[in-house]
Amino acid sequence: MFDRLSKKLIGLVAVSVLGTAAWAQAPKAPAVKDQGEYDIAQKASKETDPQKKLDLLKEWEQKYPDSDFKGQRQMTIASAESQIAVKALQPGATPADVAAAQKAAQDLIDNLDKYLATENKPANVSDDQWKQAKSTIEVQAHSVLASVAASKKDDATAEAEYKKVLALDPASASTAYSLGTLIYRTKNVQRFPEAFFWIARSIEISGQEALTAQGKTAADKFLTDAYTGYHGDKGGLDDLKKTASSATSMPAGFTIQSQVDIANGKAAADADFAKAHPDVALWQQIRDALKADGGETYFSQIKDAEIPPSGQPFTMFTAKVVSQPAPNQLLVNVDSATGDATLKFENPLKGTVDPGTALKFKGVVESFAKEPYMLSLTVEKEDIDGLPASVFSTAPSTRKKRPPAKK
Repeated sequence: MFDRLSKKLIGLVAVSVLGTAAWAQAPKAPAVKDQGEYDIAQKASKETDPQKKLDLLKEWEQKYPDSDFKGQRQMTIASAESQIAVKALQPGATPADVAAAQKAAQDLIDNLDKYLATENKPANVSDDQWKQAKSTIEVQAHSVLASVAASKKDDATAEAEYKKVLALDPASASTAYSLGTLIYRTKNVQRFPEAFFWIARSIEISGQEALTAQGKTAADKFLTDAYTGYHGDKGGLDDLKKTASSATSMPAGFTIQSQVDIANGKAAADADFAKAHPDVALWQQIRDALKADGGETYFSQIKDAEIPPSGQPFTMFTAKVVSQPAPNQLLVNVDSATGDATLKFENPLKGTVDPGTALKFKGVVESFAKEPYMLSLTVEKEDIDGLPASVFSTAPSTRKKRPPAKK
C-alpha cells in the first residue's frame, strides 16, 4: 500500500509540480537569485537518494527562504520525505532508516498545510488532485508512524495513529486488521470486543484496499479462534461480521459477552429464579447432580431420604399430573412437560386422576433413571396436597414407619 501511495505522490510532484510547463503559465517566470541558488537547485534536482535530496532541499530552504521556487521546493520536500518514510517499511530497513522515516513522517504531518498550500498548486492540477495528494501524504505519514510505533511496542501511539489512518481512509483493510490485532495483543479482555470488530471489519472490506484472499483466510481463522475462546462458541460471529461490513467505526454501545459475562449472567438469573421458585430450583439441583458423572454416588446419599428436606423455604414440590401409568402411580411434571417424577402409592388410587391436575407433594427417594431422566418417590396420603380425599384407599398401610428426613 505504501509503495502505491508514494509512487502516486511522486508522479504528481514530477509531472504537475516540477514540470516547467506548469510553472510557465505564471505571470512571471521564476528565476534563481544567484549562481549559488542555481548550483544547489541543480544538485537537489539531480540527486536520486531521497535523504540526500532532502538535505540539499533543506540547505536550499535555509539559504534562500524567499526563492521564486519556494512552492516547488516545498512540494519536493514532501516528495522526498514520503520516499524516506516508505523506505523504513521495506524489508531490510535499518534502525537508521526507521528513525529517519519517523522523523520524515512527523514533519509531513506537522507541515502538510505549508507543503500543500493553495498557492503552491500548479495551474494544471485540479482542486481534487491537490486534495487527493494531501490525503495521500497524510494517510501515508500516519501509517508509517503507526507501524514504527507498533514495532517498538508503543501500543498507545500505534493505536492512535491507526485510528487516524482509518478516519482518513476507512477502506484500508490492512490498517483495520493491524488495529484489531494490536488491541487484542494487549490482553485487556474488556477491549476484546473492539479488537474483534476491527478484525471483522478488515475481513469484510472489499475493493482496491481489501486483504488478499490468503490474508482474508488467515484473518478469518484468527478471528474465529479468538472469538470462540472469548465468547465460548461462534454464536453471534455472523452478526459481528454483518455489523462490521457496514460500520466504518465501532458503534456506540457495541459489546460481545465473554464466557465470564455469560456465566455471571446465568448465575444471577439462576439466583433470581431460585428466589422466585425455590422448589423448582432444588428439583433442578437434584436432577443435575443425579445426571452428572458420579450421579450414582450422589443417589446413594439421598436414597430413602425425604425430599424436600426440612429447613427449606417450602414444604412441598409443585407439579402437574401428566398421566397415571398404573393404578398406584402418578407421572407428574415438576420441570419437564413429559414428566420427571413418578409418585408411587402403597395402595391403588380410586378412579383416575385427570392430566393437568395441579398438586403439591413430598416423598421418599426410591430410584432414578438418567435417560430419560426420572426420579421415583414413594408417597403417602399426607404427602399430597391437591387431590380429593376420595381417590385414596381406606385400606390400612403396611409400610414401616418412615425414617426421618435427611438434609
